[in-house]
Amino acid sequence: MLRFIHITDTHIHTDESYILPYARYAPIVGARQLVTQVNALGFTPDFILHTGDIAYDPVPEVYPTIKDLFGGLKAPVYYIAGNHDHRETVQTLLMRRDELQVYPHYELDIKGVQCVFVDSNASEVMPHGRVSEEQLEWLDALCARDDDRPMMIAVHHNPLAVGVPWMDTHMKIENGEEFHAIVRQARDRLGGVFHGHIHQEYDVLRDGVLYSSGASPWCAFKAEPHEASTQFLADPQATAGFSVVTITPQQTTVRRHQFTVQV
Repeated sequence: MLRFIHITDTHIHTDESYILPYARYAPIVGARQLVTQVNALGFTPDFILHTGDIAYDPVPEVYPTIKDLFGGLKAPVYYIAGNHDHRETVQTLLMRRDELQVYPHYELDIKGVQCVFVDSNASEVMPHGRVSEEQLEWLDALCARDDDRPMMIAVHHNPLAVGVPWMDTHMKIENGEEFHAIVRQARDRLGGVFHGHIHQEYDVLRDGVLYSSGASPWCAFKAEPHEASTQFLADPQATAGFSVVTITPQQTTVRRHQFTVQV
């Protein structure tokens, strides 16, 4: 059994007065509360997955603060970069890499589960995502392989449409259908594809593949199915949160945890 915490879209800025129109408080305030909430759980997870937009913008100077903050978590943190992140600094400071990739991707075996981390920042148009051809070939080889291990995949952008017009037009992975066709090969052992980017708790099940996104501890966007605006509008009803994911050879369980950030 593998149990991990899924966090995402912390958008950390060192300035506590950094509050955008669609947020109630600075992102670092939410991130500190997130660390407190995760550490207060009655168990120690095998790891913590951060699916990107770790920082508010690609500014290298903010990452030492991020490293110190998440260094207080009681489990190792595995990162993928979001469209707001500085990928080189994520690799050198948070992943502790010496050799850098343009689109950092990697694979780990954790408690017998094949954990695959994919970068989706190859698009030339933000905030769209795209998985590079090199990564698609690499992922295809992993998913087509005869392997008995359970598998999980992490990526920042949402690969498929979520039924919200402005998100589906402006946010998802441009070659998400190709991505889905590749990961579908491993559906009999794939525990799920976990992502962020949309600042919402969404689950999409297609062709036997579970796509699961996590809440941001900073802010949430309106995500009504009739919402056609291209603006990032605040969802005042949403709360900060994270997910606890358990993967066994038989099933995947996603438990949502919500918390209130006092400001």
